[in-house]
Amino acid sequence: MEEIMFPNKVKSLLLGLLLCIIPGVLFAEGFAESSSQQARSRYIANNGVILAPEDIFVDSYLASYNYGYPEPETDVGVNIYNTLNRPDSSSRNHLGREGIIQVGLQGKTWGFSELPPLNLVLVVDTSISMNEDNKLYWFKASMGNFIKKIRSVDSLSLVSFNNTARVAFEPTLMDSLQKRRLFLEAVDKLYPQGITNLEAGITLGYEQIIPNFRENSINQVLLFSDGDEFSTRLSMAKAHTGDIRISLMWNNRNDLDLYVVTPRGEVVNFKNPRDSSGGWMDVDRNMYGETERPMESIFWAENTAVFGNYRVYVQNYAINEPRDYPTPFQVEIKNGREYLYFEGAVSGSGRSSQTEVCSFEYTGADTLDQIYQLVELRKQQGVSISTLGLGSNFDEELLRTLAEYGQGASRSLPNIDVMNGVLNTDREFQRIMVTAAENLELELEFTPGIEILEVLGFQRRIEKNRVICRIPSLHQGDYKTLFVRYRIPPQNQGLQVAAVQVRNQQERKPIIVPEIGLYTDGNTTPDLPSGFNRVIVLTDQTNDFAARMLLHSRAVLNFAETIREVGNHYYNNAGDLTRLETALRLDHEASRILETTKRSLQYDNAYYPELGILAKYAELLNDRIGENRRSFMNESRSRMFYEDGGSFSRMTQ
Repeated sequence: MEEIMFPNKVKSLLLGLLLCIIPGVLFAEGFAESSSQQARSRYIANNGVILAPEDIFVDSYLASYNYGYPEPETDVGVNIYNTLNRPDSSSRNHLGREGIIQVGLQGKTWGFSELPPLNLVLVVDTSISMNEDNKLYWFKASMGNFIKKIRSVDSLSLVSFNNTARVAFEPTLMDSLQKRRLFLEAVDKLYPQGITNLEAGITLGYEQIIPNFRENSINQVLLFSDGDEFSTRLSMAKAHTGDIRISLMWNNRNDLDLYVVTPRGEVVNFKNPRDSSGGWMDVDRNMYGETERPMESIFWAENTAVFGNYRVYVQNYAINEPRDYPTPFQVEIKNGREYLYFEGAVSGSGRSSQTEVCSFEYTGADTLDQIYQLVELRKQQGVSISTLGLGSNFDEELLRTLAEYGQGASRSLPNIDVMNGVLNTDREFQRIMVTAAENLELELEFTPGIEILEVLGFQRRIEKNRVICRIPSLHQGDYKTLFVRYRIPPQNQGLQVAAVQVRNQQERKPIIVPEIGLYTDGNTTPDLPSGFNRVIVLTDQTNDFAARMLLHSRAVLNFAETIREVGNHYYNNAGDLTRLETALRLDHEASRILETTKRSLQYDNAYYPELGILAKYAELLNDRIGENRRSFMNESRSRMFYEDGGSFSRMTQ
């Protein structure tokens, strides 16, 4: 094996994995779960809600953006983009020149007829909440086209779950029209009732697929759910999550309160909503008996929870119901990645009503729930799971983590059109179904002396001058992206920036490819050696192609940062007219940049979702600014009236 070294012209290397070296800059990763988050955020924003700044993850948004990597000729393409800023006379130039390396993985999209046989179990939530917005109908309607694409070599099964789970359609090879008709009849008989027992549904789904496991096939569980009552209320309340989340739910207008005693002896409740370690009561309902579906929640963000024993109590602060009956309640505890559930009831009010719920030990975020252990076990047996969240109130973290452990993908389906697109478009279907590569590790080793300034993207760690990324799986047609910003100091202006390697994570061997193809502006010329250990990235001038990519990427980055900054101005003292006007100005500027970029790149349909969100934000901001101005005028008139001894009143008599 030999080492390949070359400057960053617009070219691609094909080595069983395709490597494209193109100057340019894009951003962050495109891992599957980010697609779910991006779709859900768009849905919320387009429905008249300005997202809070803590709910905007620029890293994840940029990661989920489809930059249109070249379609690889092999299973996976690895695209490397690099650019180095031109020297200038700015005050920062004495620190050295800054550059950007971006690595994008692209799975090849095969024709549906070329895929291995499918052995699928569709596990469908049929709890009563699936009746809201006709979500169960979405599933039924999408199955008509879905069954048409299923081939005679494919096997299907259907499991429904609410309080319990049942097999609605036994595992069947779909090799006749009669079997397809029976499958659709089983789908049509599904109806919503009861609550959501997710574990029962997943367990029964695996029980259908394991006895019918097929070698050289895609064996997968497809889970469809809109979440349970806890996830629905938490989502509606915009509750946060992290290392620990403790949530209280009840079903009347009484004002129940959640109390948590931390290992340090601090109490987190409505009187003391934050503790010294970062614990925060971010949801507190029914102070005025305003709802019959209340929720309270306390959370510790990632890497903030103190190890030790936590004690949970519930107390009724005030009785808002006409009769003083005991109030039943439920508590959900997210302890790392383990979920615990408790039930109880409180009687009376005040201190005498305080009821101890439980205590638990927090030992770190790696604690695994039983359902995750099951998913991990089935993955080792060759069965994956992909999760599809319907609507906007499902537990996104739960479904995403299930897919992570199950070597699948996670998607948000906010409406019936998106659901049809995911299930009945070959490329999107393959992005959740078909694995192109597993257990890869990508390493960027920077030349000594080069400073790593920022890293965004899929799972990674930094070890001195190396950025190492773990890629458990990449699905066909899917994409992942890594973004590294670096600085070359003035005393070290050599040609070599970094060495890039891709290897099998388990064997720790470089990937060897039988042949290499070189791409130049989309044309293939196989004129390079037949293998390499690593690719050396050199500094050179950015060409016109890379400049267009850079322009595109900056517009995307500016949009993501603007959305976060608008949320910051909107929610931090929203009564401040100056802050609202600043937010509106930022919104208009981001729209202008997107429109200008679209014209420059001649992308007529580019940035349609982003421009739609900015337009909705502008509408909401203008409404709030108008309300604040009217309120200010009314207050001013009121002050003048009282200062003048009621002269306004006398003038109108």
